[in-house]
Amino acid sequence: MAKLAIIYGTGFGNTGIMAKAIEEGARNAGLDVTIKKVDEASPADVEKADAIAIGLATYKGAGMPTVIKYVESLSKLSLKGKVGTAFGSYGWSGEGPIVVTRMLKGYGMDILEPPLRIKRIPEEEGIEECKKLGKMIADKIKK
Repeated sequence: MAKLAIIYGTGFGNTGIMAKAIEEGARNAGLDVTIKKVDEASPADVEKADAIAIGLATYKGAGMPTVIKYVESLSKLSLKGKVGTAFGSYGWSGEGPIVVTRMLKGYGMDILEPPLRIKRIPEEEGIEECKKLGKMIADKIKK
């Protein structure tokens, strides 16, 4: 069974809501999903995954520092050709997922773009977008 690792950081819980909806969409599409908060994750959590989804809030015009450090730690792994995407909730500018997308591209990953960004609290429509992203990840892995 194809595997997806969802690793995320959240400030007010909004990116966590997104992560759980992406997980639901991916599981419903047949993926084996590991989901962890960034402070509980290690690079080993993504090493055996076929796809990686990194979630983060935007902090001071960039990504949450803990998530950025985690993504930097992935540079030592062989991620070339794996499916990657980023997502996150934001209040003002929403650059965090864009920054992570660039980083994952630099690792040679097959990126789903654009990153999914939702302003503030994900409402019903946003949650559906997250579920669709989970399915899109599954579809991309299975190609």
